[in-house]
Amino acid sequence: MRGLLRTVTAFLAVLLSLACAGSATPKRARRAPAAVPVQTILQQGIPGQAGERIQEVAKDDASWRALWAKLREGSSLPEQPPAVDFRHEMAIVAAMPTQSCVSKVTVRSVQKVRGELVVTVLEEPPAPNCVCIVSQRPIHAVRLQRLPEPVRFVTERGQTSCGGRSGR
Repeated sequence: MRGLLRTVTAFLAVLLSLACAGSATPKRARRAPAAVPVQTILQQGIPGQAGERIQEVAKDDASWRALWAKLREGSSLPEQPPAVDFRHEMAIVAAMPTQSCVSKVTVRSVQKVRGELVVTVLEEPPAPNCVCIVSQRPIHAVRLQRLPEPVRFVTERGQTSCGGRSGR
């Protein structure tokens, strides 16, 4: 019986010392997401333009020109894309599929979160009671500091009222 009592006491002492050692280890503080400032290059609804959803990043001139060509297809946007200094900047574009009426898309934020850039996009299609003559395709292009992290898009939904003001 004494041997069993010693074994149990020793086991409990080891458990207690492990528990105390674990609590003495400082925990890493979680970093809050770091906001990355963006500057709008272009934000508008393009009347009559057909197109699909786009959520892309351009980190060089060739990818920017290709992305701009997709954006301007069937529109009055200029042939040459707006200038972006790809040595120091990159571009992010969000476009909604063609909408039946007034609508809006907005790159709301870009944040560094655990080794990636999280781009939050707000899509605001027309309210159900909207009646329009011309369809449109909303687009938003922004420039920001060139960063190496991979990009992930998160899409939020809202709604654009028939008066053109958004309702969230």
